Amino acid sequence: MITRHHMALALMCALIVCSSFFLSDPLLMVLVIAGTCIGVLLPDIHMTPPKRFTFRTLAWLIVQFPRQVCSPILCRIYIHTRYPVPDPADKRLTHSIPGILFIFAFASAFLYIPVRLVDSALAGWIAVFLGGVLLGMGLHLVEDLCTRKGIFPFFPFSPWTISGSIRPCDRTDPRIARYHIQHCTVLIVLFWLESAGILAPALFLPISVAGITFCLGTMVYFSEVSVRRGSGLAGIIKASSPAKIT
Repeated sequence: MITRHHMALALMCALIVCSSFFLSDPLLMVLVIAGTCIGVLLPDIHMTPPKRFTFRTLAWLIVQFPRQVCSPILCRIYIHTRYPVPDPADKRLTHSIPGILFIFAFASAFLYIPVRLVDSALAGWIAVFLGGVLLGMGLHLVEDLCTRKGIFPFFPFSPWTISGSIRPCDRTDPRIARYHIQHCTVLIVLFWLESAGILAPALFLPISVAGITFCLGTMVYFSEVSVRRGSGLAGIIKASSPAKIT
């Protein structure tokens, strides 16, 4: 998906996750949301710099951390695998579970460990922020597997790709707009339930988890997701899906 879709969907998912402590701990909410919004950008190492200064310029600057630091290291590691990658801007490096875990581990070593040695209390807040970063990168993969380019979940250990039928720039396809409305509706319902005091506080965490699971699950379902061996081969295993939405 394009950057603004990633950011909007990730922001709403982060707010859904935070719905169980909207009113009780705003600092915790801010850290989770900030980490998620940064994390959802990190896998796009193939992003090109914009020609003029826009919001996308800030996104491109954030992406330079994995692009300049993590990708070259992954390229060196993957030389010794069955699927070497010579180009550090190859999206397969970071549109995979091993790729985002490597970025998370590197960010944790860079942020958490030094702070932990100095101030354990501050390290706890850094850990919350990093949890948001990991959430954002995970959301990026789920969102991208709904598109035609898809993701490479186990690269470089497997050539299999997971992809859907969405073209993010196709304005005639109403599905992305529906996903935004769906996420926003779930968020509003959860916020209203907490504000009205209808449910016990202990129920909000499982309900928020159920809410984000519903949003992501239906998004994948209606994107006609399929699993393929390699990016250029026809689908071999089809996920259960409804008829194509026009």
